[in-house]
Amino acid sequence: MSGPSSARKRARLATLTALVCGALSGGAAAQSVFDFDDWMQRIDDGSQDLQRHIAARKRDAAADAAREIEQLYGLMEKYFAKRADSADAVRISRDGRVLAALLQKDLAGQRFAAARTKAIEIAHGCRGCHINYKPL
Repeated sequence: MSGPSSARKRARLATLTALVCGALSGGAAAQSVFDFDDWMQRIDDGSQDLQRHIAARKRDAAADAAREIEQLYGLMEKYFAKRADSADAVRISRDGRVLAALLQKDLAGQRFAAARTKAIEIAHGCRGCHINYKPL
């Protein structure tokens, strides 16, 4: 195994291992980590879709993607608010949620350049959070 693909596979295997161990030792925490990982993947996929829809000026599809991202960031904000050591992650999640809401207003007004800028900010916001909070 080599390259980014194998690194991603190893990371997923490590996440799965942690989830199984958590499930065997407590259950509730494992579900939260599983949900968190799912939300991150959906935000990543949705962010890419959002940028493509904005570039193609597909307002309705972009608005749907932004709405889902807003909801997912809301879930992540609540997830991190329960942790004592995650003030930055709460802030990043809240910022992402607010950006997604503002982006929807840009789309409604057909301000595609402003929407594009916010979509890129959402994508870049993920990086800062992943350094400290992404499950292995």
